[in-house]
Amino acid sequence: MSTKETTAVSEDEARRVAMEAIRFNLGTYLRLDDGEFDEDELEYTFPITLRSPKLILDENKENAVALRFLDPIHVGDVTVDASTKDVDHPTSKQVKAKLEEYEKELNEAVQKALVRASGSSLSHLPFPENQYAPIQDLLSEVILNDEIDVDAIRTMDSYEDGEKYQQHIDSLVELDLLKRGNVTLRSGDVLNTIQEKDKFEGQKIETHQDELNAALGRYFQHNVGEFDMIKRTLGPYLALAGFYYQRALTLGELPIIKENDLRDGIKLEYSGRERRKKLFKMSRYLIQLEDVGVLNSVYQNGERYWVGDDTTFTQLQATADQLGPVTELFSPSLSEQQTFGSLSD
Repeated sequence: MSTKETTAVSEDEARRVAMEAIRFNLGTYLRLDDGEFDEDELEYTFPITLRSPKLILDENKENAVALRFLDPIHVGDVTVDASTKDVDHPTSKQVKAKLEEYEKELNEAVQKALVRASGSSLSHLPFPENQYAPIQDLLSEVILNDEIDVDAIRTMDSYEDGEKYQQHIDSLVELDLLKRGNVTLRSGDVLNTIQEKDKFEGQKIETHQDELNAALGRYFQHNVGEFDMIKRTLGPYLALAGFYYQRALTLGELPIIKENDLRDGIKLEYSGRERRKKLFKMSRYLIQLEDVGVLNSVYQNGERYWVGDDTTFTQLQATADQLGPVTELFSPSLSEQQTFGSLSD
């Protein structure tokens, strides 16, 4: 006879005790997965998960026709002593921290997917001089003068603190935007294609700036591995657009969102003084996102709302299987979790 069979508390009883403790102390939307029994510690362990309901509406978006649950998020474990029924579970702060950690992972995953899906649009945003200037310098030189002397690049790097130009050349060559020669760098086949066509991946090519934007867009889309660098440049834009499109992916459609709600995207990404600065500049970020076609403003009853772009959303949905560490995209935003309302410090 196993140790489990001789304990005073059965697994069903342990689950009942654990569930009562979780519902009373942490919230009614938390659930327990199948438990395991530790014969050495003489205790049951049950994973705690959050599963949120989602109403399925009819074609007119008026009446609920079904209810389904989104995939669970693991937020911790609860243990029950098999002899005494003593229960040990995470605190509400620990559960909140776990959910916030998940939310940050999800936000970054959506932002990465957004860069892949709309890099050509994001490339039109204004960049700080110190961020992508080396890449712009290299591409601009080739666009206007056909080639760059390798010695000139080494000379420029000698003026800088580190290899600011050299470090980008491998990526540009790999993407076929540049091609190596013996003593020069020339335009690669992709950059040649951009320069020869009136359109490239749906983007009009009429000016040298259009050529540069198209080349930068390709760089963004294929270099998400350098996301930290991209985020330093596009941080507040990705915070706002990522927040919007995360909700769109959750709902499966483009919602119309109040402008004030978009502030949560900034609040989630920044804190303290940096948050206050970004919130003050939010109007400019929204105007610029609208200018490049990532978000659009609409007015209802005299109030301004924001809605996404169909093409961006379609491309983002197609990229949803490449979301890095987050295996389940279609999970609810923390701001919509009813469990939070029942969690107290």
